[in-house]
Amino acid sequence: MISIEQIKAARALLDWTQDDLAAAAGLSKPSINTLERRISNPKSNTMKAIQKALEKAGVEFTEGPGVKLRSSVVKTSVFEGEDSLVRLTHDIFDTLNGTDKELMIAGIAEHKYKYLGGERVLKEIEKRVKHGIKTKLLSCEGDTNFIEPAHHYRWLPKKFFPQVPYYIYDNKYALLLWGPPKKVVIIENDEIASSHRDQFLALWEGAKVPVID
Repeated sequence: MISIEQIKAARALLDWTQDDLAAAAGLSKPSINTLERRISNPKSNTMKAIQKALEKAGVEFTEGPGVKLRSSVVKTSVFEGEDSLVRLTHDIFDTLNGTDKELMIAGIAEHKYKYLGGERVLKEIEKRVKHGIKTKLLSCEGDTNFIEPAHHYRWLPKKFFPQVPYYIYDNKYALLLWGPPKKVVIIENDEIASSHRDQFLALWEGAKVPVID
């Protein structure tokens, strides 16, 4: 039987509230609250219902005891509106800061960031650079509107330049739609992120180092 610690950890992995777990398991929120606070001994049927709901959502219970998400699980988030780009830059920083993992962005058009992103986005980018987060940026050949250090950039020929910017960081793959309205779609999945990372690196290897007059 799974433990209460595993249930709490599984909820955290899924970013579920007690209400979310109760709804998925067909239980009431008070029953989940009582269980996690150890006010009473849980019934075996209750624990089985919780385990089934969490496993259906993509949680694997491991020996130790531990929990993890199956790599095949796909979690999506959508930011929409004027602050969507700011929220994306926040998520990138929060995800990568303090790690040795790298941010990769293709379809960079920095003049749009300056115009549509505003000072808030520029400050977030400055913070990311200041904290030494490793970054690779693919922009269109001839574009010298650099916000970050020039060595972060490489040029793609116009025919290979993606019109929809995409971001790869940790296990996340994000798309930026300029709109209106501006929208960011984040897909969180190991396999998807890894696949796009391999494609990005292939483009990066064939891309040109920018020539600056």
